[in-house]
Amino acid sequence: FFFFLTLSAEPVDVLKALEFHNSPEGVTRTAGFCTNRRNSKGSDVAYRVSKTAQLSAPTKQLYPGGGFPEDFSILMTVKPKKGIQSFLLSIYNEQGIQQVGVEVGRSPVFLFEDQNGKPAPEDYPLFRTVNIADGKWHRVAISVEKKSVTMIVDCNKKTTKPLDRSDKTVVDTNGITVFGTRILDEEVFEVQINYGQMELSYFVLSEMLNAEIKEKGERVLLEDLVHFPVLFVVSGRELLFLSFCLILRYLRYLEELIRKICVV
Repeated sequence: FFFFLTLSAEPVDVLKALEFHNSPEGVTRTAGFCTNRRNSKGSDVAYRVSKTAQLSAPTKQLYPGGGFPEDFSILMTVKPKKGIQSFLLSIYNEQGIQQVGVEVGRSPVFLFEDQNGKPAPEDYPLFRTVNIADGKWHRVAISVEKKSVTMIVDCNKKTTKPLDRSDKTVVDTNGITVFGTRILDEEVFEVQINYGQMELSYFVLSEMLNAEIKEKGERVLLEDLVHFPVLFVVSGRELLFLSFCLILRYLRYLEELIRKICVV
């Protein structure tokens, strides 16, 4: 994969931000798109991402310059396995709702949901005439402008779809960005508070708590965490239920904190 997210005059190298160059678990270096590029030694460098990879970061870490712009472009060079249909990039807001997603496959999907829940899932742009899951390298550009999204494949195949979003959209940068997968709906925390019920993936919650701990230091107090936006109790009668399937194996101190406030 080669991956860039262009938000303004300065593009964001997502692979660099997620430290692919340090070969995290589930990521291996391999030959890239061009095996003998002129004026360079050897082939391009690419990364193979396996199912065991857990690649994520607080969205603010990737885009420290400010808010997520209304119009943006995503540029990537990818070689998906033949016949695959899976999410390459997912951006979740602070409540664990996926707001931006790129699904590659035989019929790529661009997922976008603004602060008003628009567009509806059935209206997500689906590019039926595009197949990038054929086992070959493809250069793909996705451009979002106003109420349309355009996908350009290999510099020549151009397809534009309507994007029924609000006039002034907001993508929350207080959540996390996940690469190479999508958080499964059935693997969730159920949080009951006075204004209703939220569902948060164990992965979203753990990563957000991890970011909070890193900011405050490892000696963060439990009372600091219970006032975190997705973990708080407003009165003695309010119930906080954290039902989870998995806990991240790393960060032992985080596991201990979660264990104190969870009912399994």
